[in-house]
Amino acid sequence: MPGQTRGADPASAAPAQVVADVPAHRSAARRWLDLVLRLMRSPAVRFGFLALVLALLAVALYNQAGTLWHEVRRLSAPVVLLAFTLGASGLVSNLMVWREMLADLGSRLSVPEAWRIYFIGGLSKYVPGSIWPVLAQAELGADRGIPRSRSALSVILCYAVMTCSGAVVAAITLPFANAGSVAQYFWILLLIPVGITVLSPPVMNRLLRLVLRLARQPDGQTSVSYRGLLRTIAWALVGWATNGLMIYVLIRHLGGDRQGTLLVSVGAYALSWVVGFLVVFAPAGAGVREVVMIAVLHTQTTAAVALTVALVSRAISVVCDALAGAGASALVGRRRLRKIRAARRSAGAGPTAT
Repeated sequence: MPGQTRGADPASAAPAQVVADVPAHRSAARRWLDLVLRLMRSPAVRFGFLALVLALLAVALYNQAGTLWHEVRRLSAPVVLLAFTLGASGLVSNLMVWREMLADLGSRLSVPEAWRIYFIGGLSKYVPGSIWPVLAQAELGADRGIPRSRSALSVILCYAVMTCSGAVVAAITLPFANAGSVAQYFWILLLIPVGITVLSPPVMNRLLRLVLRLARQPDGQTSVSYRGLLRTIAWALVGWATNGLMIYVLIRHLGGDRQGTLLVSVGAYALSWVVGFLVVFAPAGAGVREVVMIAVLHTQTTAAVALTVALVSRAISVVCDALAGAGASALVGRRRLRKIRAARRSAGAGPTAT
């Protein structure tokens, strides 16, 4: 009615109260998110998680020490050399994945220059946290005129391709290794449509734009093409095959060749790599990758053989990383780098610090 005070009406005050509560809910959610992020970034939490995984692995080593030493002594030099060659080939395939992705984004490098940036920057993966290879390769690429934002995007998209393709490879191989594998690994079949969807260029480009938006970088015309993505995925598949063959060579020599051993070897390596990468607390998936690989390989052989294969393959991986990083300096030395910098200075084009 006219002249009546409406401010005291509870119904009319309710919407205002809801609006007032929205920022409060958002601030509370943001506080919880900040707390979770602080916990994930905490060195104590990261090293505590890594220490727990390594302790569990140490217990397994202690329980299997005698049998493990016996299995290691059974490995002959030709078998170890063949496994090392396959592991090194898988590492080079990973290099080509990143090189093709970077070329598709607009910066093509020669193999020696890509080798130097990728393998020297890749050594930082042994530091806990997945961000360090991104930062290291961005800085090394900037010395050669590659925008830091483009280098960072290439590494992020490269990891996305490796993670999704590895999940698909594991989902294709493990359930069909033998008659009993379908029921055991039925859940992993769900990764096939998810991985294929993420690997499609439309979804990958949306992911790229999301990363740019979160990093507050201009979108521009940056995108991945069908042809470039196919080349990248092809090299990723070569990497999963060669690394899987490395596991197969070791397990066949120690435990014999049973039905489905090859498929389990490829799937075990792919799944252990993906899980080890996603667990960012562990540097280079240390401990986590071995636990997953042992669990999968144990379906085909004894625990001692599975443990031996996991540890020997890790040793081969570390040696390959070290040799590739050492060889990177010889491929494109400091004299060549000084020439590149001098040419860019004379052209008046410094590195893009985006």
